[in-house]
Amino acid sequence: MPERPTSSSTSSRLSHPRALVTGWLVTIVCAVLLMKPMATTALAVGARTTPAHAQPPVPGAVVRGFDPPDQPWLSGHRGVDLQAPVGAPVRSAVAGVVVVAGQVATNRVVVILMPDGRRLTHMPVEPSVQVGDVVHAGQVIGHVLPNTHCQTSCLHWGLKKDGVYENPLSLIGQVPVRLLPTGSRPDPDPAPTEVFDPAGLPSVSGAGGSSALLRPVTGPVSSPFGYRVHPVTHVRKLHDGVDLASGCGTPVHAAYTGRVVWVGSTRAWGNRVIVDHGTVGSTHLRTTYNHLESIGVSQGSVVLRGQVLGRVGSTGFSTGCHLHLGLERDGHLVDPLPYLATR
Repeated sequence: MPERPTSSSTSSRLSHPRALVTGWLVTIVCAVLLMKPMATTALAVGARTTPAHAQPPVPGAVVRGFDPPDQPWLSGHRGVDLQAPVGAPVRSAVAGVVVVAGQVATNRVVVILMPDGRRLTHMPVEPSVQVGDVVHAGQVIGHVLPNTHCQTSCLHWGLKKDGVYENPLSLIGQVPVRLLPTGSRPDPDPAPTEVFDPAGLPSVSGAGGSSALLRPVTGPVSSPFGYRVHPVTHVRKLHDGVDLASGCGTPVHAAYTGRVVWVGSTRAWGNRVIVDHGTVGSTHLRTTYNHLESIGVSQGSVVLRGQVLGRVGSTGFSTGCHLHLGLERDGHLVDPLPYLATR
């Protein structure tokens, strides 16, 4: 007769598959635990990249909209400015990885790299994150720093991919779209001139008692501030300064006392000097002198009203000898003519 199995042998045969199952369970649990950080990171950078209800980095209103240049070398506004008090928390609108957190040129900047390759720029911001940090949508990445870019404190928010600027408001569904009836034409461009009373400028000793900015050269206006078709690029765009006709080699004088903050040459502006005049009255002013034949000052030097900065030329995108004079008031380009004294 075949031997009847004992209770111990039966138990052994039954427990063997149970041990196998238990072993598999342990293996699966360990694998899940090891994969959890990877899954969490993937979720942070992938699934939460474009939340259904993305919020802007600060809740303030748009004080200056997106106005990119038609050509990379032309002037424009390559992002949006959002009203925000100094110290306000800045939040990432999307998930991504911090690729810049610190000083870039003259600004403190935080840049978030999105999974699709786009980069979100926030400035001026004191970072609360570090390069390499993975952030989620809504996470605080820093706080707004004092700035002179806007008339009131603001955050500049930019979006860029492969050298092309995009409107960051598209991330939160706030890009304005207006459909026009068939056959209709868009409204003409608004008048860009921004005028204020130059009588508010303090007078300078030895300047003949004038409280206005000195006209850098005596030549007539050959092209005013405003929209025009550029004579070189043939693109209709804001001419963000005033052209003063004068012969090449004519001395160019500083419009006001200040510090030279930039000296160099660019493709569009040619030889260029930028002077920061600080706060004049209650307004922060900068002047730019463009297309110079030669430059007679160095970056960082202090210049006096009327001091020679260089000489008139036709460098850069220029069709003849002239000075392109630009004026920034609280970070905004304005028409220089209302500020200039008669020489």
